[in-house]
Amino acid sequence: MIETSAYVALAGILITAAISDLRFRLIANRLPLLIVSLFVVAAAARVMVGVPVPTALLWPLATGVIIFLVGLAGFAAGMMGGGDVKLLAATALMAGPALAMPLVFYTALTGGLVALVLLIWQRASKSTSPFALKVPYGVAIMAGGLWVCFHKVSAVSV
Repeated sequence: MIETSAYVALAGILITAAISDLRFRLIANRLPLLIVSLFVVAAAARVMVGVPVPTALLWPLATGVIIFLVGLAGFAAGMMGGGDVKLLAATALMAGPALAMPLVFYTALTGGLVALVLLIWQRASKSTSPFALKVPYGVAIMAGGLWVCFHKVSAVSV
């Protein structure tokens, strides 16, 4: 029950982040921090029901750190915003190693689609606004994260 609630809350946070990114091209720091807090609660719940600590805590933590470091390289190259990197890394904590690659895949796929739609819209409207050129990658992270939430909740409820 605790784990299911954590993933439902994660979905709500990801939707909030996507809306914020669409409207303001900004993801508040509190959103990834809330996800990290959810991870701590979910990991503690898993340990309490007998899941080994490395499986419940250490491997997901390693996954989040790796995703953060790769995202940091993307940030340094100007390909991702700092909020995007933090949101993706925090979501990777909740995904864990088993779902990290699908998270990244669905995020990248959706990110490409969002960028394509923005490019078409920009060309059609002849907009030269720098705001229109920024891809709201929080939308893509939401899509990948919602896939993780769906997968986790459906696995827990079976």
